[in-house]
Amino acid sequence: METGVKAGDCMRRSLVTISEDASMYEAARVMTEAKVGGLLVTDSKKKIYAIMTDDDIVRKAVATKKMDLKVKDIASKPLVGVSASADINEAAKLMGQKNIKRLAVFDAGKIVGIMSERDIVRISPSLYDLIAEKEHLKQ
Repeated sequence: METGVKAGDCMRRSLVTISEDASMYEAARVMTEAKVGGLLVTDSKKKIYAIMTDDDIVRKAVATKKMDLKVKDIASKPLVGVSASADINEAAKLMGQKNIKRLAVFDAGKIVGIMSERDIVRISPSLYDLIAEKEHLKQ
């Protein structure tokens, strides 16, 4: 069901990046300072190609006692995303299908934001109102 709310309407526009060669400690520090749960990973040419999340650090580095790994060793790739014009219902379905918590949001092939499960939940009360209004108009 279309909600009328687009991914571009509820994404976060601040893009926090980290080099693929950074350490786990550096990634955790950047996440903490930026108050985010995921970092976009850049290659040597500063091109974003992956995401690394707090879950990646815990599950792939800390839990396996491999804190000497680099960001590129545990980053989730390829980067999964949706168009800024995609309905958030489509974004939520994709998150469920891929079992991921964050999506890149693209516009004209360029990353313009990040959308998380939390972003969808944050706007869910207004979604209920929107859906109820649409149903009322159908009657």
